[in-house]
Amino acid sequence: MKKQLITIVFFVFSVSAFGQEWSFGAKLGMGSYNMLELKNFQRFRVRQNDLPLKTTESYPVSPVYSAEIALGNVLHLDKIGIFYTFSSTGSRSTISDYSGRIDLDAIVNGNQLGLSFLKNFYQQNRFSAGAYLEASYLFSFLKGKDYFEITIPAKVTVEETYRFHSNGAGAELGMAAAYRLSPISFHLNLGYLHDFPGKLYPEGTKDRWLAIENSEVRTAWSGFRMGLQVAYIFKSKTKN
Repeated sequence: MKKQLITIVFFVFSVSAFGQEWSFGAKLGMGSYNMLELKNFQRFRVRQNDLPLKTTESYPVSPVYSAEIALGNVLHLDKIGIFYTFSSTGSRSTISDYSGRIDLDAIVNGNQLGLSFLKNFYQQNRFSAGAYLEASYLFSFLKGKDYFEITIPAKVTVEETYRFHSNGAGAELGMAAAYRLSPISFHLNLGYLHDFPGKLYPEGTKDRWLAIENSEVRTAWSGFRMGLQVAYIFKSKTKN
């Protein structure tokens, strides 16, 4: 992990001499996620319970948060940057009545750290449009919680938690449009993220991994992403 971070930082700053400007941007977006194996895992958990639990959440579309430091006009590209993205979604199956409540929760958080590339194919005045590519290291954390509450004849609560982690990679390709009001720039993007997930290991060990019926359970962040980024642009100083 440390070697990957050093390589990314060295690569971006080694080409900084060719950039005429750099920027810092923050992005808020929405993402959809496949999560097929985790959905099957949640169904398996429900089947293991004798009560008729109802699944109210199953890894829905949710917000995506991102920050980026980028250089403009690098070689033949309009922008190259380092970015970090945080995504989170989850599932809940529940049942409740006068006698108690059961919640089976599973929350998965995704963290991406990587490089972004942008090439504009159309530019006129303040408006530009092009294609972008993001390549990232993707590490995920799965937290599950089983909550049981009995209120009759006396109130008793039991809570069990478990945690897993995985390492993988991601690649996102899409289209982007920008409108610039110097020194502020607004970027709108729509793309598709394809991830290459690793096994989900319990915290503190890699001797075993999460599986149901001898089938590995992995995250699946693959899905469409849309976002709006606001960036502040800094002009590089020109040497005489």
